[in-house]
Amino acid sequence: MRHPDLHIDVRSIPPPERHAQIFALFAALRDAQALVLISDHEPRPLRAEFHLTHNGSFSWVQRQLGDGRWEVRIARSLASASSSAIVAGLLRSAIFAEVPGSALDDLAHYVRRVPIKRHHCVAEQGVIWPYVGIVDSGVVQAQLMTAEGREQAMYDVLSTELFAETALFDRGHISLRHIALTADTVVLLLPVERLRALADRDRTVATRLEEVAAQHTRSILGRFAAQISLSATARVAMSLLSYATPVLGLADALAPLQSMTQVEIAASSGTVKEVVSRALADLEAVGAVQRASGHIVKLDRGRLLEAVERG
Repeated sequence: MRHPDLHIDVRSIPPPERHAQIFALFAALRDAQALVLISDHEPRPLRAEFHLTHNGSFSWVQRQLGDGRWEVRIARSLASASSSAIVAGLLRSAIFAEVPGSALDDLAHYVRRVPIKRHHCVAEQGVIWPYVGIVDSGVVQAQLMTAEGREQAMYDVLSTELFAETALFDRGHISLRHIALTADTVVLLLPVERLRALADRDRTVATRLEEVAAQHTRSILGRFAAQISLSATARVAMSLLSYATPVLGLADALAPLQSMTQVEIAASSGTVKEVVSRALADLEAVGAVQRASGHIVKLDRGRLLEAVERG
């Protein structure tokens, strides 16, 4: 008998109390049960805490459903101690969480597990790439490259998430460049045709792939909306929000922000290094950020939100 998923809407819970309640519910999950939560911000801080406390033993699916509404489904990973590194990595991805073991073992036979150095390209924009990627560890950033060499970050791809999925639908070229944003990045490379064949046989896999594509489209449109409607300072503040915890006041910035350069922040904000430098000085003056040795070490989520709302 399958038990119904547990649900929690944390938007009405004071931020300091949220994580404790979520982890208590996760600990109480029964077999084949998941925890579904609704949040008012991207729950990246919660995800980072799960990686610290339950690394490799959970799957995570998040969806942005609108402004101020995120839905996350967290379940225990089905990987066993005997699972290979590739099978374990696939099982942590929501795409394959319900795929029968025999089909997953067959797919894993064709998957490559590759470490990528920081700032190195995983998949180049504008080429026919024979793979779809999954981030096994670290962070991959999807960027739009202009003919003039400008970079505009579209979204970050976190551990267990899929990237470069465009070819699955039309066998066309990759629309974005994907680079490793962290030093510990490892990716799983799945042959496109093998994944297409699995999606043809398994409607759940096809639906999960469609959801990934929809979320990436939503992120890209959000970036362009910010580009035409917000000031540079507001865009810098918005790009920093993903690394800010929801606690009151200044708190440690999430990785990998503390090692990111102003050039990287400029790519995320759709501007240039010189503008980022001025914006960070303005944000530091109002207590939204704190820097040490030229890097951002602390963020105040509330003050960053105020800067975004001022536009």
